[in-house]
Amino acid sequence: MRKTLSDLAAHVKSVIIPETDETYAIDPVFAELADEESVREGVSAYRTFLHRFCDTLITNGDLYDIKTKIPHAYENRSGTSVYYPFLKNIKDLLLNIGIQSVSKEDALVFGGEVINPKLPVSKSVACLRFLTDCGIAFGGVDLDGKKPDLSNIERMTASYPDHPAMLMGLKTMAMAEKRFGTLTNWDIFLRCDYRALGNGQTDAFSTLENTIAPLSAGMRNLILRLHRHGIAKGLNCEAEIKDFWILIKYSHKRKELWGLNKSLNNGFELSVKAANTAQYADAIQAFPPILRETIAKGYGCGRKRPEIGHCDGGCRGLRLPLDESVLEIADAIETWFDLELACIQTK
Repeated sequence: MRKTLSDLAAHVKSVIIPETDETYAIDPVFAELADEESVREGVSAYRTFLHRFCDTLITNGDLYDIKTKIPHAYENRSGTSVYYPFLKNIKDLLLNIGIQSVSKEDALVFGGEVINPKLPVSKSVACLRFLTDCGIAFGGVDLDGKKPDLSNIERMTASYPDHPAMLMGLKTMAMAEKRFGTLTNWDIFLRCDYRALGNGQTDAFSTLENTIAPLSAGMRNLILRLHRHGIAKGLNCEAEIKDFWILIKYSHKRKELWGLNKSLNNGFELSVKAANTAQYADAIQAFPPILRETIAKGYGCGRKRPEIGHCDGGCRGLRLPLDESVLEIADAIETWFDLELACIQTK
């Protein structure tokens, strides 16, 4: 079943980095904006704004959704540019405002260049009007008319009366995304990932902790147990964040063994790239039924496996949804990972 734009908004809200009481590092490049205390206050206010932004989109998402576009059944990335373009357009507009504006008193000042010229005027107007619903007030443009004219705007302003410091946070996080965003660390801006403000680097374990925070205590303990076990076995732990898909992956050298996924389309799940199950087939027979059934599906491209003959998501690994039933098979999961790792190490 297709996830709606409102579903995506709820998912984005769930991956916003939680507030922290720690005094996190700030790169000197942001000193040109304000002192560190003001930057941190702004980032905190911006995080609060993002929650309001997401809540508004959850409520009104149906007004902006394109329901005819359906992601691939096994896709983990949200595909915002294709399947949820309204969120992509809003993000681009806010990024442009943050990067191209100048702070003046309690407002950001910018020109019409923040408006995407390739986007139909009606869609740009929809974005501006939506942001007014989120509490941002725009000056220099009349959005109340039936067909606002955006073609000859020379000067615009954006203010946030509810908490003016939010504008500093918006500029800071927009600059952080432009400066520190990488192929494996997307969406710094809409996740309000203040951890990138230090030097652009984020710790994989802190990403893991933030990702599993919504899970039950039992599920968190299981994931942390598997994490510690993997590290003890010498696996490398890396975090990749792409289009609101979070992957914490564990690898032997460059060979990925297993990963924890959190995505819009598939929720929380383990993905296991087990290519050597034939070498420990006897041991598999002692596994719980749910694990045997998962392994029997086979890892690899379904189109290349005669017994399947079509895409079944196998190239992304054997998928094990994370629900409370998994707690009962924790020992077997750990044994499975060890058997697969032993095969990889032997090779």
